[in-house]
Amino acid sequence: MPRRLALSIAILGCAVSASAFADFRAEFVEVKGDSGHALTQIEVSGSHLRMDSGNVSMLVDAASGNILMLRRDKQQYLDLGKMAQSMNAMLANVPPQMREMMKQRMAAHGHGGVTVTYAPTGQTQTVDGYTCAVYSVNVGSDHGSDTCLADLSAAGIDAADQATVRKVFEDLRALAQTASAGMASSSLNQMPVGKFPVMMTRYDAGKVVGVTQIKQVTRGAIASADFAIPAGYSEMQMPGFGAGHH
Repeated sequence: MPRRLALSIAILGCAVSASAFADFRAEFVEVKGDSGHALTQIEVSGSHLRMDSGNVSMLVDAASGNILMLRRDKQQYLDLGKMAQSMNAMLANVPPQMREMMKQRMAAHGHGGVTVTYAPTGQTQTVDGYTCAVYSVNVGSDHGSDTCLADLSAAGIDAADQATVRKVFEDLRALAQTASAGMASSSLNQMPVGKFPVMMTRYDAGKVVGVTQIKQVTRGAIASADFAIPAGYSEMQMPGFGAGHH
């Protein structure tokens, strides 16, 4: 699983521990930098979750286990579950010795499993009225960002119902295992529980290259279309996976 996608999912896990009985939307704005792929919005409605980052949207249905990625700039979508099954089938016939060689090469290049960890720095800040604790976020051994996490209760978000998000992470771990035919794993559940991000600072070679912070948190009905593939979108085809349907 790409590191950018892994980190995005980790942020999602922090942000969307909302009650299944009330829709929830958090909007973000990039106050420094112009990355083109910064987090802009998170939505939750029942078992459905959506996260927008630049031109990419992640759609997750915790009830069915469906995980989709939309490329809004290209009007295309990728069914990550189908992709994982295709990769599993492709790897199933690989001889044992070659599988072990592939596994070693994946590990050597950092693809044997992506671990996202949050380490408290001991610092606190106030962002848009929210008191938050600063965590250093590592993807593997790389320190790519800091995230300031506030308590869910501070935003009036019900932290009692964690079932939707926990189910999402179970599905994502299973997807990573399926895609790699057991050769890779992913640990994406090490973020603090009951928190949500109010500011994210990105680094490149130790220098700040972007800052994204909370704009507003709202409750209110979210249209079901936000969690569906838009009309006119075609399915992305992965090289070597064979033709699929559109």
